[in-house]
Amino acid sequence: MASEIQELGCCENGCESPLPMAPPAEAFPTYPSAWYLFGRSRDIARQPFSKEFLGKRIVVYRKQDSSLVAMRAECAHLGSDLGAGRVVGDCVRCPFHDWEYGPDGACVRIPAQREIPPFARQEVFPVAEHSGLVFLFNGPEALYPLPFFDGATPADLSPSRPFGTVLDCPWYVSGANAFDLQHFRAAHDRRLLGDPSTDHPHPYAFRALGVFAVEGHSLQDRLTRRFGGDEVELGITDWCGGLSFATARLSKTVTRGLVAREPLADGRVRVQVIVFAKRSPTALGRKLFDPLQLEVRRLFIKNFLTADAVRLNGVRYDPHRLIQADADMIDYYRWLADRTADTPARLN
Repeated sequence: MASEIQELGCCENGCESPLPMAPPAEAFPTYPSAWYLFGRSRDIARQPFSKEFLGKRIVVYRKQDSSLVAMRAECAHLGSDLGAGRVVGDCVRCPFHDWEYGPDGACVRIPAQREIPPFARQEVFPVAEHSGLVFLFNGPEALYPLPFFDGATPADLSPSRPFGTVLDCPWYVSGANAFDLQHFRAAHDRRLLGDPSTDHPHPYAFRALGVFAVEGHSLQDRLTRRFGGDEVELGITDWCGGLSFATARLSKTVTRGLVAREPLADGRVRVQVIVFAKRSPTALGRKLFDPLQLEVRRLFIKNFLTADAVRLNGVRYDPHRLIQADADMIDYYRWLADRTADTPARLN
C-alpha cells in the first residue's frame, strides 16, 4: 500500500512541495483489527449476552472464576443464538439442541450423540474488562495489549456514564478528526500555540500533542478559564481507530476521555465517550465527590464534542482534496492505512 502513495502537493507560492498523498479510501478495511468497546460489565452477569457487533453476532459470558469468554454467537450446528442459552460451568449451552462449547470455542458435548463433528467449533476472540467496561479484539489474537491512558491505571481513575451517537461518516474520518488542527479554532475557539508534535509510543498507536489557548466567550469557556486555566495541553493517542485516549491538562485540573468507535456496515460509525477523573483516596470521597466531579466534567466534554458531531455528519473522505494545512491529518491516514493492512483475519 505504501508503495502506491505518491508524493504530491504545492506550497503557498505555487511551487512543488513534499506533501505526501493520502491513501485511497479502499486502503481502510470495513472493520480493522483493533480493540473495541463491546459493552458494560453489568450486562454480563450469570447469563450469556450477545449482540450484533462488527458485522457478526458475538456472545460474551463469564466462566466460574468470573473471567470472560467471547465467541461467535451463531451455533455451529444450525445457527441458533448462544446468547439465548445458558452458562454451564465454564461452557455456554445452545438453547436449541443443548450443544455445549468451551472457552476455546470447541464443542465438548452433544446430548444426541457421542461423536462430535470437526465443524462443531466457534470462533473466539480476545476479551478484557476494566472500569465496568468490556472490550473485544476482532482478530484471533490481540496484536497489542488493551491500552489505557499514559501514566495511569484503571485503579487510579473513575469513569463517568458513557454518552455517544452515530455519526454519518466513515470510522477513519472520525478518528482523523482529533488530528485535524484546523477545526479546533472553527469548532472550539481554541488557538494553537506553537507547533504540534506527533509520535508513535507503540507500533499500533499514533499520538499528537498540542497546546491551545482557550479563547471562546461562551459560559463554558469562561468557566474553563476561571477554574482550569486559559491554556490547555491536549494529548490524543489513537489505537488503530478503535479507541482514542485524550488527556487535557490545564494549570488547575486534568480531564481524560476515552473515545470508542464501532464501524457500522452502512459506512457510519457509532461513537461512545467515557470521561475519567482521578479517583478519590477515601471511600467517602468516592461516594460523594467523584460522582459529582464526573458529572460536571461529562457535561463540559459532551458540550465540547457536540460541535464535532454536527460538523462530522455527512463528511466524506477524498484524499485528493487534502491540502498542506492537513499535513498532520495526512500523516495519520497514512499510518492508519499501513497499520490496518495485511493484518490477521478480521470479523468481515
